[in-house]
Amino acid sequence: MSELIQKNDNRATIRWKLLTGASALALATYVSSVSIAKAEDADHPLIWIDLGGQLAWNENGQDDFLPPFTLTMPRPPFEVVSPGRVERQAPTSWDEYAKLSFQPEDSAWVLSAGVRYGRSHRHDYLDQLTAQTYYYRHWAFQNITADSSEDHAIIDFQAGRDFGLGTGVSSTMSLGVRIAQFNSRAHSFFESRPQNFNYYVGTYTRFNATFDAKRSFTGIGPSLSWDGTAAVAGNTSDGRIDIDWGINAALLFGRQSVRGQHETTSVPYVSRYPTALNHNSAPISRSKRVTVPNLGGYAAVSWRTDNAKISFGYRADMFFGAMDGGIDAAKRENRGFYGPFASISIGIGD
Repeated sequence: MSELIQKNDNRATIRWKLLTGASALALATYVSSVSIAKAEDADHPLIWIDLGGQLAWNENGQDDFLPPFTLTMPRPPFEVVSPGRVERQAPTSWDEYAKLSFQPEDSAWVLSAGVRYGRSHRHDYLDQLTAQTYYYRHWAFQNITADSSEDHAIIDFQAGRDFGLGTGVSSTMSLGVRIAQFNSRAHSFFESRPQNFNYYVGTYTRFNATFDAKRSFTGIGPSLSWDGTAAVAGNTSDGRIDIDWGINAALLFGRQSVRGQHETTSVPYVSRYPTALNHNSAPISRSKRVTVPNLGGYAAVSWRTDNAKISFGYRADMFFGAMDGGIDAAKRENRGFYGPFASISIGIGD
């Protein structure tokens, strides 16, 4: 009986030793992995400087200025291109941005400030006419010149915290303030004589029109963003490939305005002599407070080391109803930027 009890005690001791040994090994492995993670975290740069650029397609809708003489029917046979085509804004802009981020030692919090700026300009000219048939008969024509430009600036101040989703994955939620300012300018000049006429006894009407407008929006409001990174291959010591993504939202409170004027003049002629002068001028002046929702996001592939990072991706940012794109009546239009981007980041300090 005593031998049986002794054997059971020995088995219990062996099981206890095996359990204790496995637990000690698991604890040692865990401590080791935590130590490595802490060592990697401890070695992160205190400051990151990001510089980049984006080829952005712009959504900047606004009404075309079409004076009454460009809308009469039937249209002159020489008009094979719509006058509204000339007044379109530039479809793309080159945006530049910079961002400064600070993460204290032994902290998951990140403070950042960033700015994005872009601008574009477009000049177009349209000359349409009919052929002159003989020397004393003058041809009909229509000339249109249009210039447009825009610029935009977006400034962000944010405080975020890294909530890791697992090994090789970081997830940062940030709260902050976003400031946005958009400006656009448009100028166009029309000159038209839609009838052919006999130089000595003919009758015709000559039209002129000009249009000038300056539009703007300035707003500020709270912002929320989520940025994530997932390691794909390699390590930060020798070089690692990551997949980056992010979404952002903001609600901007501000003011949109439009200022300008359009004028139209018509002069009927009989045998080369003017018989009347018809002139119409209408000022444009509107300003109102608006609330503009903003939604955006990006996806990118990055190559990074301990203190450097290069990224290539695609970014979109949309501001709903930010601009007044109307002429004689208000018309809210979206303002947006979307396209490929590239950036380089440098880490400073350990």
